[in-house]
Amino acid sequence: MRKRKWHKALLYLGPSKIHGIGCFSDTRIKKGEFVRVWSPEDSRWVPLKKAHASPHKKLFQRFGIRTTGGYWAPIDFLRISVGWYMNHSEAPNLQSDDGDVTYYALRDIEPGEEVTIDYRRMDDVHDNLSRDDVLPGRQHKRAARPAVKRRPSGPPASDRPQARPPNRAAPPGHD
Repeated sequence: MRKRKWHKALLYLGPSKIHGIGCFSDTRIKKGEFVRVWSPEDSRWVPLKKAHASPHKKLFQRFGIRTTGGYWAPIDFLRISVGWYMNHSEAPNLQSDDGDVTYYALRDIEPGEEVTIDYRRMDDVHDNLSRDDVLPGRQHKRAARPAVKRRPSGPPASDRPQARPPNRAAPPGHD
């Protein structure tokens, strides 16, 4: 496998044709190039009980990446990386190969094109597209904190725009 090159693209937020707000590339990104969409200092792991007991429970459920035993979530919901705004696509143009903050282009991405990920690839047990649902045929595994941070391969979030099934109403202010 050839070594991938880091691309210097900066992502920006803009109106999305997929849902609400999305992330867009400012320059052309070639297939296979790494793209920085998350700041490694922009996430924390929160145990499920703590997240669900929090007054910010809905933010964890909407923005957090659900994993066994808890969520990966922004450290500060008021100051988050643009990657938390990436929308879901069944044919994404970015993918992580380490389950962390490292993403690479699956195909060439043009300037102004929305960058997307497949939320269903964020965790082996939980369907982050439908939020906290456990995937059919999977079980909750009892484990402490996960060894690998599973963020931005898809982020569930509480105020971050994301794909929703058509019958689910958007939260207030997210039309």
